[in-house]
Amino acid sequence: MAFINEHIPEEVKEEFTFPVSTRPDGSKPTLSKWTIDRKRNAFLVITKIVGGGYSGTDPEEYFVLSWNKQLIKFSGSYKTSGGKGNGYSMTWHLSEVEIPPCIEEKRSEVLTLISEALDTKGMFFSRASIVSVSVGF
Repeated sequence: MAFINEHIPEEVKEEFTFPVSTRPDGSKPTLSKWTIDRKRNAFLVITKIVGGGYSGTDPEEYFVLSWNKQLIKFSGSYKTSGGKGNGYSMTWHLSEVEIPPCIEEKRSEVLTLISEALDTKGMFFSRASIVSVSVGF
């Protein structure tokens, strides 16, 4: 099995132990969908988005990748090229990848999981109009 995009079940959200951006009304808009690989016990969620839209800046997305209950935190921004006719290419530039010390020796495997999850996530949790995704660390 590989990563897939789907809605996060409400009962699972209650088990999350990491902070998530919360609006004044208490809603957590980034916690509607996730990218999950059940076989490898890994999932990716967005915890916060800064910038973009009306601010006139590129959005910086903050993530948690949970892998075997270990939380890997990172952030990044992406650029797109191409168009509707031929599809879009996404290029991610990641920063601040925080790998827990107990799995630091598996850094290359963690970075591969991050790349695979972002590739599957696509744009807005859809891979429909995306022809390629590249990830730079």
